[in-house]
Amino acid sequence: MTSTSTPLAGLRVIDWTHVLAGPFAGYQLGLLGAEVIRIERADGDDMIRAKGLDAELTALGLGETFVTQGAGKRSLAIDARDPRAKQALAELIGSADVLLENFRPGKLAALGFDPQQLIARHPQLVVCSITGFGPASDRRAYDHVIQAASGLMAANADRDGKPQRVGFPLVDYAVGQQAALAVMSALYRRDRPNGEARTRGEWLQVSMMGAALTLMAPTYAGPLVSGMEMPRSASTAFSGSPLSGTFEVADGQLAIVCNAADQARGLLNALRETGTAASLLSSLHEAAEQRDVPRAQALLGQALGGRTTAEWDALLTRHGVPATPVMRPAQAAAQVARDWPHVELPLPNGARRVPVPGIGFTSSEPLTPSLRAPVRRGADTRRLLAEAGLEAPTIAAMLADGAASEPSD
Repeated sequence: MTSTSTPLAGLRVIDWTHVLAGPFAGYQLGLLGAEVIRIERADGDDMIRAKGLDAELTALGLGETFVTQGAGKRSLAIDARDPRAKQALAELIGSADVLLENFRPGKLAALGFDPQQLIARHPQLVVCSITGFGPASDRRAYDHVIQAASGLMAANADRDGKPQRVGFPLVDYAVGQQAALAVMSALYRRDRPNGEARTRGEWLQVSMMGAALTLMAPTYAGPLVSGMEMPRSASTAFSGSPLSGTFEVADGQLAIVCNAADQARGLLNALRETGTAASLLSSLHEAAEQRDVPRAQALLGQALGGRTTAEWDALLTRHGVPATPVMRPAQAAAQVARDWPHVELPLPNGARRVPVPGIGFTSSEPLTPSLRAPVRRGADTRRLLAEAGLEAPTIAAMLADGAASEPSD
């Protein structure tokens, strides 16, 4: 597929972000065809490049997590405090449609790139700033911290009520998608023919806390709307349905949710079909009618224990019961990875072809162009500095004195 047929073809994004949330936002835009230029420190500071399980990849600054959100991007590695680097950055930002940044509040302005001044100089520019607790707070934040501060850990409590962190950086990726949505809304407003000037940029503020709370609306709806709160547990369906939960079966775990009367009937009919004792079925029905969740879950676990996940999956699906084996992430991803973009990682002992995450929806029209493989830090430094108008001797001097960098081999 050519990039010119994709939704964001011709859009230039300066991705001046690091770690997870910001780079993921840039990656979403790249998956839709935007040109994404990643700005990195000349001396390297992004932990996801250098951390990973595969020693060969991490030695090249291509840690697995970086690979999953680095495809399609160009890399410029510079010291943004250097006047020559500032000149190049100013030129690149001026040529862009979008600037993504996730510095602490005020840091971008301190570097000489105040968002409001940038927009005044470049009316087409959309600046998207990603922060932890919002633009008014200088508090440092990571996904783990925001999970605690937002109530997410409490909403994910275990059976004993102990708060638990969701086991992957959910908030980082939620804010990345929220930032991509914010950028798309600003671009639509900028380019919408409504009688006003067609180039009107804006400064967007997207916070990790805001994104987390947006995701969690159902958990605080009761307290804020009616003043009442239902106890929550990660082991029980959000609906509180007694015929729901995660259960041990012969070879793993099975998740079941019966929120509707026909689903409950389907579950009881499936259990009856397997020869479950009438007395157990009667007790289970009674517990469900009384909405006695602990008793219903204990009885249901007793009824499910003797068969495999595959057997239950087939039987419950046939009876219209929402259920599935509990999958490991790699198992679940393997079911769709063949349809994701694939890239060739250039390694010393030969290229390795791997899938990278695709955009989370499909369309009758083209979406994602062929993606360039994730590159090493500074792989495009010389070319991008030249595109920014710097002369070859200046670029060579920057590389020599550490104001810019590129891969050494």
